[in-house]
Amino acid sequence: MTEQHRPVLLEVALEGLNIKADGKYVDGTFGRGGHAAALLARLDDNGRLLALDKDPWAMREAERRFGDDSRVVIRQASFANLKETARTLGWLGQVDGILLDLGVSSPQLDD
Repeated sequence: MTEQHRPVLLEVALEGLNIKADGKYVDGTFGRGGHAAALLARLDDNGRLLALDKDPWAMREAERRFGDDSRVVIRQASFANLKETARTLGWLGQVDGILLDLGVSSPQLDD
């Protein structure tokens, strides 16, 4: 899988989040990080992003691309466990938006 993938309806999804530059957001289906990168571009130094995926490859990619970014918290987990993950991080009740890309990823199916 490569970074060349472009998320479908990216701008529409981000507009729906009504992003605040200093907000806390969750990308619950990190995948290849297209949504996360676009969301991070809209956050300032006080903004935070929790990147979740249950796919080990996706989490390695998250570490490679965003591991040095202090605004990003990376966790290998399913979005089904988001409440517990948010509680562990002290984010419960503080999240400003959640993005879930529930479409099929053909490269992941190919693997």
